[in-house]
Amino acid sequence: MADGKLKTRTDKKMKKVRCWEILKCNKTECPAYESKDLRCWLFSGTYCRDEIQGKFLEKMEMCLGCDVFKVNMDVNIMDETCQLVYEQFKEFRQIVDNRDSEMENVCIDLSIGLSEVFEALKKIASGDPSVRIDETSGVELIGKLKHIVNLTAEDIGEIVDQSHEFAIGLAEHFDVLHKVTRGDLNARVSGSSGVELMESLKDVTNQMIESISREINERKEAEESIRKLEALESSLLSAIPHAIVGLQNRKIIFANDAVASVFGREPEELIGKSTRILYRNDNEYEEIGKNFYPVLQKQRTHSEEFPCRHKDGRDIVCKVSASVIGNELKDMGIVVMYEDITEHKQMEEALRESEEKYRDLYQNAPDGYQSLGSDGTILEVNDTWLKMFGYERHEVVGKMKITELLTESGLEIFNDTFPELKRTGSIENVEYEIKRKNGTLLPVVINATAIFDTHGQFLRSRGIVRDNTMKKAFENKLLRTTEEWRTTFDSMPYGVMLLDVNCNIMRTNNYIVRLLGTPFSEIIGQKCYHIIHDLEKNIEGCPLLKSRETCQTETLESYDARLNKYFLSNVTPILNDEGLIKAYVHSLIDITEMKDKEKMLTESRNAFSNMLKDLDVSYQELKGLHEGLIHSFVNAMDAKSPWTKGHSERVTSYATAIAKAMGLNDNEIETLRIASLLHDIGKIGTYDVILDKPGRLTNEEFSLVKTHSVKGEEILKPIKQLQNILSIVRSHHERLDGNGYPDKLKGMEIPFMARIITVADSFDSMTSDRPYRPSPGKDYAISELKKYRGIQFDIQVVDAFLQVLEGME
Repeated sequence: MADGKLKTRTDKKMKKVRCWEILKCNKTECPAYESKDLRCWLFSGTYCRDEIQGKFLEKMEMCLGCDVFKVNMDVNIMDETCQLVYEQFKEFRQIVDNRDSEMENVCIDLSIGLSEVFEALKKIASGDPSVRIDETSGVELIGKLKHIVNLTAEDIGEIVDQSHEFAIGLAEHFDVLHKVTRGDLNARVSGSSGVELMESLKDVTNQMIESISREINERKEAEESIRKLEALESSLLSAIPHAIVGLQNRKIIFANDAVASVFGREPEELIGKSTRILYRNDNEYEEIGKNFYPVLQKQRTHSEEFPCRHKDGRDIVCKVSASVIGNELKDMGIVVMYEDITEHKQMEEALRESEEKYRDLYQNAPDGYQSLGSDGTILEVNDTWLKMFGYERHEVVGKMKITELLTESGLEIFNDTFPELKRTGSIENVEYEIKRKNGTLLPVVINATAIFDTHGQFLRSRGIVRDNTMKKAFENKLLRTTEEWRTTFDSMPYGVMLLDVNCNIMRTNNYIVRLLGTPFSEIIGQKCYHIIHDLEKNIEGCPLLKSRETCQTETLESYDARLNKYFLSNVTPILNDEGLIKAYVHSLIDITEMKDKEKMLTESRNAFSNMLKDLDVSYQELKGLHEGLIHSFVNAMDAKSPWTKGHSERVTSYATAIAKAMGLNDNEIETLRIASLLHDIGKIGTYDVILDKPGRLTNEEFSLVKTHSVKGEEILKPIKQLQNILSIVRSHHERLDGNGYPDKLKGMEIPFMARIITVADSFDSMTSDRPYRPSPGKDYAISELKKYRGIQFDIQVVDAFLQVLEGME
C-alpha cells in the first residue's frame, strides 16, 4: 500500500484530514508526524496514546475508534486496506496451517514412539534383554529415548542397578508429559538424578515442552491475529453507515449491517442472492449492469444515482458507488456501496418547488417591486411592475432611471426622499405619480429599504410600488361623503349636538342655531343645559346623567316655557375601546305638534272605542259568512258521492290533531283546518260515475281523478282570503320519493301542511269503504303508514299521528 500509484489515487479520493493536524499532535518522533500520507493507521511504530504502537494488527482496535480513521475511510480506501489485510491474513493462515501440520506429525511420532518405548520397557521389565527398537524418529526426544531403551537392553545389569531411580525419574517424566497433553504448558521435570541418562532426558523433555509451549503460544497469537483481522473486516464494514455488499458474478457474497436500514433486509437475507432483489424490475437490473461493468473494466470505480426498491415495496433513490476487488475485474468481483438519497432528492424537489413558488410570488405579487441604484437607475423590477406601467423588461432594467418616469412634482418628492432612504435605510408611504408607457399617470405609494455593503455604503434599494388609484379615489369619495354628511347633519329637521363628558357642546347643527337664535360661535363650548334651558345646572331627570350611569340611550320628554315648546331629548353615549364614555350625542326633537294631536286623540278616545265595537260585530258577521261558505263547499263535495261523505271532516279532525301534537300555533292550525276541509274541492269537477265505479279505474279514468288537486287550486284561486291554502290543496297527493302528483315534488319541496293532510287523507281512505273494496281496517292502515314512512309519508308526521292514535284508544 505504500507504492506511489496507490498513494496518488488515494489522496484524490480521501478528505484532507491528517492525524497530526486534527489531533494537534506534537510527537515529532512519530513516523506519521507531518506526513502527507493520510493513512496513519498503516504506519508501524506510531506514537499514539503516549506510547509507541506496533503493526496495524496490534493497534487496529484503537484505530477503529479514531476520528481520523472514520473521516478518511471510504469505499476505495477500505478496499485497499482490506486487500492488504487480506494478504496478511493469508500469510498468517499459512503459518498456522504449516505449524498445525508439524504439530500433528510430532504428536503422531510421539504417540508411536512412546508406544514402542512402553512395549520395550515392559519386555525389559519382564527380564527380556534381547529387546531392540528402531531408533529413527522425527521427534528427537523419542529417538534418544529409543536409544536409551536399546542401551538399557544391552547393559541390563547396569540398568537393573539403576532401575529404581530410572523408574522414578521416568514416572516423573511421564507425569509431566501427561500434564502437558492436558494443556499444562508450565509443567517441567524438576530435581536432579545421578543417572546421566535421566538428566539428559530431563533436559530434552523440558526443551521439548518449551518448544511445544512456544509453538502453541505462536498458534494462539496467529489465531488471535486472524480473529482481529475478522473483527477488522467487520468493523470496517460497520463503520460505514451506508449499505455495503460484495458481489461476484452479480451474486451477493457479503453484506454489512447497514443493508437493513437502507433496504429493510438483514444481511443473511441477501447472502447468495442475485442483486436483482435490490432493484425495481428486470429492465433496471439489466440497465445498471450495462452502466457499471464496462466502466469498472476501465477505471475500477464508478458512481451514479439509480432507483432501487425497499423490502416494504417503497421506491428509493440510491447513490450507487462500486469498486473492483483487487487489481482487475475478475469474476465480476466488486464492492458496492448504496447510499439512500431519497430524502435528499425529495428535499431537492421541495427546494425547486419552493423556488418556483417564491419566483411566482415575487413576479406575480399584487404590488410592483423595483430596485434602484444609487443614481436612480432601475436595476430590477417584477412582472407586476411591468404590467402596471406597460413596459417590457429590456426597455427599463439597466436602461432607464426612475426620474425619467416622474412628473415635475414627483421629481421634487423623489429628490427629497431618495437621499433620506440612502441615509436612514428606509422610507414609508411616499406618494407621487409615475408615467405609464402610454403617457397616462398612475398614482403610487412607495415603501422602500436600502441595502448597504460591509462598509455602510449604499448599494441598491428594494421597494414596493403599490397602485394608489383606489386610495385616491376613496379619499376623494371620503371628502365628498364628509361634505354630504355635513350638509345632511345641518339639514336635519331636529337638533343634534355632540357633547363632551362635562356637558360642553363640541358640535351642533343649524337647527339649534335657528331654534335658539344664537350664533354658532357662541354655542360651541357652552353647557347644553345653559344654552338650551338657560339654567345653571342639569334639568330634573336629565337623560345625560342617566346615560352616564347606564351607558345606554336615555330619553326624556320636557316642556320649555321660554320657547313654549315640547321636546323629546335622546342622549346616546359614545364609548372608547375600554368601554368608557368619551362623548355623548344629544338629539332635541320638537314634539309640540305631536303633543297637540295626542291631546285631540285623547279627547276622541270614547268615540274610537265605540267604533271598535261596531267593527268587531261586523268582523264576526264576516267570519260566520266565511265559515258558512267553506262548509257549503264541503257539503257540495260530499253530495257528489255517498262514498266520500264525511271524508273531509274526518281528514280535518286527523290533521288538526297531528298539528297540535307537533306544536303548531293557533294561526297555523286554523290554516290547516281550512285546507283540510277543502283539500278535495276539485272533485266537484270529477264525473260521478268515476267516483262511484265499483271496479278498478282505467289509466284514463285515474288520470282524470288525479286532476282534482289542480282543479281544487283553480276553484279557490279567485277567493282572496284563501290564497294561503292554494299550494296545500294542490300538493296533498305528492310523495316524499317524488312519485306523487301533480308536480312530482320531493322531500322538503312539498309544503309542510300538505304532508300532514297526505297522512290524514291516506289513513281515512284506508279505514273507509269504497265502491271497489271494503275497508281493510285500522291495523292495516297503521302498518302501511309505518311501511311507507320516509318513502311516501313524512317521518315526523307519521310519528306524531301514531301518538295521536294511541291516545284515542
